[in-house]
Amino acid sequence: MSNATKHKKYISQFPMMGTIISLTLFEKNDSAVFDVYDYLQQMDQVFSANRPDSILAKINQNAGKQPVKVSKECFELVKDSVAYSKEYSDSFNVLIGPLVKTWKIGFGGHQIPSQDEIDHDLKLIHLDEVRLNQKQRTVYLTKKGMQLDLGAIAKGYFADQIIHRLANHGVTSGIINLGGNVQVLGQNPLAASGLWGIGIRDPRYEDGRSLAVVHTTAKTFVTSGIRERYFKIGNHIYHHILNPQTGYPEKSDVVQVTIITDNSELAEALSTVCFFRGSQRGKQLVDQLPNVEAIFVNQNNELITTNGLEKQREGVYGYESDRKAN
Repeated sequence: MSNATKHKKYISQFPMMGTIISLTLFEKNDSAVFDVYDYLQQMDQVFSANRPDSILAKINQNAGKQPVKVSKECFELVKDSVAYSKEYSDSFNVLIGPLVKTWKIGFGGHQIPSQDEIDHDLKLIHLDEVRLNQKQRTVYLTKKGMQLDLGAIAKGYFADQIIHRLANHGVTSGIINLGGNVQVLGQNPLAASGLWGIGIRDPRYEDGRSLAVVHTTAKTFVTSGIRERYFKIGNHIYHHILNPQTGYPEKSDVVQVTIITDNSELAEALSTVCFFRGSQRGKQLVDQLPNVEAIFVNQNNELITTNGLEKQREGVYGYESDRKAN
């Protein structure tokens, strides 16, 4: 019996965090599955923007009032998010919560807010108004109405932690899909090479079909695009990727960008940053970063890839495919 045929897939799916989370293992390991489920339930209680009893909601409710003591992981994720926001302040801003709430894109919003509303919100997204106390492990938003929104980065943090948890349970190969964020562990037991074939979705369709496939060692794939959440007025699409400088959906030649790297939290941040920079400037940025690659899909549905991706044939690329998977 070949290596590719002796393995079964064990797929667990659970609705959580506004998406369907899927975990694929290649051997039965109930304790690993339950651990991942319990972990995500805990994280939902901490980081959910839609639960009034979450720790994130408590931080936002206490804006302009008092600091909030948080768990170590909550503090670290907020700290990382603020750091990314300061590094890429033209595009990534963890304080964008007021604008997200005002536009309501993906949450029933179908109209353009007034300029007064947008101007009001823009005054609440200044990063120097976040106070982080490492010693006390507290987070304080100094102005009333400020809101942290970790939606653009939290799933990356979760994916990185889940991979560690799976490894601690003795899992050597697996796939975790957190709705647009795919991370794989170890070798692909269904391929003689050990490489994974990860599909890049075609943004023209909602049925999950692929526009391209990347054969790679274990990496994370994080995709951001304007077809996920939007509304349309006339011929104009108003999507959910909001510019923290203007308060409006960002205009870009990019419809979708996928970041491929080892760290899912970093990939989440870069997917937003690269959308803002567009296909050419985004490619220039990624080509300067070690161990990071990207695939852009532009308005004409053309693929623009960074230098580390080797085109093997039409729609098929290799990343580190010249070496056997570890």
